[in-house]
Amino acid sequence: MATALKLLILSLFFFAVFSQGTNGQSCGASSIEVQTINTGATVGGVDMVFEVEVKNLCPCAVRNVRLDGGGFMTTVDVDPSVFRSDDGAVYLVNGGEPIASMGVVSFRYAWDHFFQMTPRSLDVDGQC
Repeated sequence: MATALKLLILSLFFFAVFSQGTNGQSCGASSIEVQTINTGATVGGVDMVFEVEVKNLCPCAVRNVRLDGGGFMTTVDVDPSVFRSDDGAVYLVNGGEPIASMGVVSFRYAWDHFFQMTPRSLDVDGQC
């Protein structure tokens, strides 16, 4: 009986640890890190080229990652399978496909200033 109780407690502990994000929070929008980096390159001598890295900090794979685009515009094409408008100012990352734990999806755009992009939503991919 004591062994069964210990196994139950240990199982609950592992479930609690592995179902939480990096800060002890469940995997939600805060589990996505968005970094925008000025590459130093320009397009047409005017627009700066920025690289955006979207990183999954959740211990689980996530899908349907959406970002608020902050008025996003670009003078160069962005691969729509990587980043595309989903609903006006909301953008779908990686075509909604899974991003592995600690995985990064990146793309480049060009404009005269950077756009602040913030995580809006995601779905945990299957059981975690």
